[in-house]
Amino acid sequence: MGTQSNYKHTATLIIKFLKNELTGQEALDFERWLNASTENRELVESFRNTRDVQKEISYLHGTDIDEGWAAISSRITERPAKRMLWNSAWKYSAAAVLLITVGFGLYRYNQQSSDAAQVTSKVADVMPGSKKAVLSMADGSEISLNEASLRLNGADKKMDVHAYQGLLVFNQTSKTTRKGYNTVKTPRAGEYRMILPDGTKIWLNAASSIAFATDFNKTNRKVILKGEAYFEVAHNKALPFKVDFNETEVEVLGTHFNISSFGGKSRTTLIQGSIKITEAGKKQMLIPGETASVEDGALAISQANMQKSIAWTEGTFYFDGDTMPEIMNQIFRWYDVEVKYKGKPIEKKYSGNIRRQATLKQTLEMLNAVSGIKFSLEGRTVTVDYDK
Repeated sequence: MGTQSNYKHTATLIIKFLKNELTGQEALDFERWLNASTENRELVESFRNTRDVQKEISYLHGTDIDEGWAAISSRITERPAKRMLWNSAWKYSAAAVLLITVGFGLYRYNQQSSDAAQVTSKVADVMPGSKKAVLSMADGSEISLNEASLRLNGADKKMDVHAYQGLLVFNQTSKTTRKGYNTVKTPRAGEYRMILPDGTKIWLNAASSIAFATDFNKTNRKVILKGEAYFEVAHNKALPFKVDFNETEVEVLGTHFNISSFGGKSRTTLIQGSIKITEAGKKQMLIPGETASVEDGALAISQANMQKSIAWTEGTFYFDGDTMPEIMNQIFRWYDVEVKYKGKPIEKKYSGNIRRQATLKQTLEMLNAVSGIKFSLEGRTVTVDYDK
């Protein structure tokens, strides 16, 4: 039996185990494989313990494992039959199958759509976003950032800044007399991380910005957000951390949360700790696992999908009951493309995930496979064609 056949058989047993569908002989085969090594047990436990696997076991039901395997078997490169490479090769293959069956079902090619699963393109592929941003200092200096290393001081020598491997670290050496704001802004197809002078960590998504005053951590800990960012706030009871965005303010002492504010709509999701939301003079406390949504001045609290809220910080597009326009809103910011629509919109909603490291054509191919919607790419414009 070939390497890929072994992978397929074992991956099928794992999937059926997660679905609680093992037959008598399959259960014996699975138990024999499971007891063959500690690594095998650890592998299964890693899938069982993954945050979104158990929550999304329902996606496994109704999934054809053979179709899933056929969709990726040609993509798996067989490595030389060396014992030292077995674990890494196996984990890649099993993870690939589980990615299809659990994560999205993006490779659920069915008979009706198999002939239609194609993306037309008149240009070269578009690469995914990368670590890039622009730092605008209060002294008027402006620096383009990428993964390269640099160290600089503000003109007043009061702010030491170090950037390396997509991380920007601000070290405030003493109270500055210069008034103004330091701003970090990511373009479309860019993301960046930073550590503020108080130790607060921020992940900044594409087409977003964070601004903070030069006296940050001295007289205040307020930042102004446009777009989306994930925060891990350093605790300082005497000086609460505040985030201003749109007409909303979030106040925290020390906690983890995500804020997304695009197009006049915002969602604040609390992962850990507690925060206070102020909107139009009304205050509302959030507890972990809740999302505060604001649209047209109306504040609503609901249970959160926390994995969806922070998936982008882990390099993943995560969809949960999203329409195609909602999905494409993420695509256009990450790949820096324009999106046009043709035909009557389809109201169907989709759930699952795609790695953000995929090229644009790969992403569109996967979206086409699960939705049947046609996509075309010309220049830096994606056309979503509902009619074809």
